[in-house]
Amino acid sequence: MTTLISPLSSHNSGRERTVAEQDAVSHLIQSSAKAGEKADPISIANLYVSLRSKPLAILTGPAHSGKSETIQGFAQTLTGGDAIRCQMMNGHPWWAETSGDVCFFVEAQTRFNSAKLLAVMEEAWQPENAKRVFVACLTHISPAELIGYFTDVAFQLRHNRIMRLPHVHLVQPVPFPRNLLLIGTMDTSRVDWSDEDLLSQTTIIQWRETEKRLAVEPDQIISGLGESEFLGSLVRNEAAACRKLHHILGNEQQALRPFLEVVRLLSEQKIRIPGSVTGETLIYLANSWTKGGIGLFDRDTSN
Repeated sequence: MTTLISPLSSHNSGRERTVAEQDAVSHLIQSSAKAGEKADPISIANLYVSLRSKPLAILTGPAHSGKSETIQGFAQTLTGGDAIRCQMMNGHPWWAETSGDVCFFVEAQTRFNSAKLLAVMEEAWQPENAKRVFVACLTHISPAELIGYFTDVAFQLRHNRIMRLPHVHLVQPVPFPRNLLLIGTMDTSRVDWSDEDLLSQTTIIQWRETEKRLAVEPDQIISGLGESEFLGSLVRNEAAACRKLHHILGNEQQALRPFLEVVRLLSEQKIRIPGSVTGETLIYLANSWTKGGIGLFDRDTSN
């Protein structure tokens, strides 16, 4: 059975850091679930691991399934409720479809979102904010925002620089802050998964709609807990992922057997997996454990 981790008590000083990080992740996931109307624990754990692996993410699923609410709860908990560091923006002005000038309102909303995202990036760049998480979320995006804010931004991130956003062109390239997470929600069950630029820096998460909610008591929620642990434990490259997996798994090669079996089966069907997929899978697996080696999906390493 797949379970989320739960806080443990520490009996010696040598485990304090691991337990503190485990508590932080546990509270973060549970309080994020509390904010969602139909929060699924595994989907929230997947969101957390995905954002450790890549800076961009898109949640897809039916409307009113709790996507935006969960992201807001996730961001508020991670940032301690700091409104400046948690920006929720309307991705597309769907209401303008009934107006007489749809193009005007779409352009106005796009310019506003780009200006706001640049402002968030500028704040995240400040030296005093280096260890603080910033979250920008575009809700209910359309294919136009998918291309402009995610595919195009992901392409630029592959070249380690940002030169443009929709309706905004910078004079000189700027780096994308490591402590900034850009998330979008899309009320659809299908996204073009063949876009190599998009998938290079973005995780597409199909939101699992469920009525079940985690049982969380109010006094279990600790705002702002887990921020430094989150940034300090990010694994974003294959070499670091391999080192972490080797440290956690040691010589237990059978732990990677399901992944290797999938690769073998596809190879038998003459389906070639790009090398980037293997690397991204290892990065995702490495981020599925805390820095101290506690599993986010299951406390039992073998599971």
